[in-house]
Amino acid sequence: MCISISLVLSAGAHAEQVIDYLLIEKVADTDTNSDCTQRGGLRVVLRNTHPSDIIDVQLDRYFSGVRQAGRSMFALRNGHSQPLGCDIVMGSDQSWHLIDARVINEQEALSRYGSIL
Repeated sequence: MCISISLVLSAGAHAEQVIDYLLIEKVADTDTNSDCTQRGGLRVVLRNTHPSDIIDVQLDRYFSGVRQAGRSMFALRNGHSQPLGCDIVMGSDQSWHLIDARVINEQEALSRYGSIL
């Protein structure tokens, strides 16, 4: 099941093209004993569908409609995905909002984050 991405982008037209390659999906957890599955939730996964580019991503997490402290920032390789968490925690909704997304080269990504997901 795909869900829409909530966007608050500051980077203009180029960022709009990049976000076309990012999908936030809710998927059933393969581990039937996981906390997420046991609580009736789905795993939220961010997927980079670009055929060649690494995408530098910034996400804010919301719990029960309230933005949480901190910001998730990482580089995501083309064709790769990153689990973000469960969509239900302690009986309340949890979601991620894409704040910024831009193409980044491998050297920049490694310099900034030390690894590429």
